[in-house]
Amino acid sequence: MGSADLKKSQLHKRRNRGAAMIVVVCVMAVVMILSLTLIMAAYQMLATVSDEGRDEVYYQQVMSFSKVLRQRLEDNGAAGAGSDSLIDHINKFMTDEAYKDADTEALEAAAPTSDGVYGSITLVLDKKSSHGNLVVTISVADGNTTMSSCTCKYEVHEEAGAVKYTFKGYY
Repeated sequence: MGSADLKKSQLHKRRNRGAAMIVVVCVMAVVMILSLTLIMAAYQMLATVSDEGRDEVYYQQVMSFSKVLRQRLEDNGAAGAGSDSLIDHINKFMTDEAYKDADTEALEAAAPTSDGVYGSITLVLDKKSSHGNLVVTISVADGNTTMSSCTCKYEVHEEAGAVKYTFKGYY
């Protein structure tokens, strides 16, 4: 082999080495893009799970408050039921002359904790939409955004001088 063949052989090896380097760089770029895609997908899934967990907390807060309110309204006037300022207020709203012209009333309570786990509760009492019935809308808000709500209907009647409530359902 002559010197010309040797130079040609070395030039060919350099070209192959350059082409191999380009292939390696392209493969690394593809692997890096796929890795970033996986990281972004994992972050999105984690954010979605976190949001769903907060939504579930708000829903459970509304339903828990609804169940307690239902029990207290149905126990209203029963022996041993005790006094309850919220139920007393609802009774006044339904029967007192001072509330005769009031069709709806909103009651608000701040969030029970300051850590942001629970939202503030708003109770809207409505006696206008259905005569002889009380419609209660319970909502939980995070700031100015309502996160979850529930509407219950109660039949209202007086029995032995006490206001009685019969749960009719959610809607």
